Amino acid sequence: MMWIAVSLGRVDITSAVLWLICWFLTIGLHEGGHGWMAWWRGDDTAYLLGKRSINPIRHVDKDNNFNLFATVGLPVLTVFTMGWPIGFAWVPVNPAKLHHPARDSALVGLAGPLGNLVGAVIGALVLFGMILLAAKTDGGLALHPFEFHKGETSMAVALVAALAYRMMLINILLGAINLLPIPGVDGGSVLYYFLNFRGREIFNQLRPYGMMIFVLVAWFLLSKPINALFTFFASDVVLWMYGLLR
Repeated sequence: MMWIAVSLGRVDITSAVLWLICWFLTIGLHEGGHGWMAWWRGDDTAYLLGKRSINPIRHVDKDNNFNLFATVGLPVLTVFTMGWPIGFAWVPVNPAKLHHPARDSALVGLAGPLGNLVGAVIGALVLFGMILLAAKTDGGLALHPFEFHKGETSMAVALVAALAYRMMLINILLGAINLLPIPGVDGGSVLYYFLNFRGREIFNQLRPYGMMIFVLVAWFLLSKPINALFTFFASDVVLWMYGLLR
């Protein structure tokens, strides 16, 4: 799932730092969405742990080594090996406290990707604003997903644009991936609600293998569609934004 060798000589440090900032902002939106929805539907577990929040620091369990690695260590490692961060974070949910466990679990699952949608929209709007600002000053941006280029504009505009650009990309990708109908992923909670009794039995039997199934499906079966989605938003959508200025 990752390459262990780290070669800082081939990594754009500015781009890596921007990606990590976006990663932490994103887990705040995603996990905070879960926490708020669970609280609204009757489960105060996340609330009592201080996780009903979009503050990413609240979702880093410093006393849990596995969580600390998954939320902080793994994203840092992968951003310096793959160019962008991969990691995991989660909010504890107690279905027994929900008003309607199956339905409300589906709503809690959907709340995370909805948080990603908010992040993607904010990123896109800020990016378009920076494109407009650069154009008004007869400048231009040089956007690249894995490198930072100042372009023909001020450093401040270039940095904000690069951050917003990555915010849009990471939220689109993580939101889409989390909607996969697989046990242990947000989309799995949604699928479970619509299954009949036999389907739920099979789904529950697959739960212990959810992460393994997720990695196999996302990495080996959906790598090309995910790459196409990334390319579409990294290139085509940005070109469309530039086209709006003509």
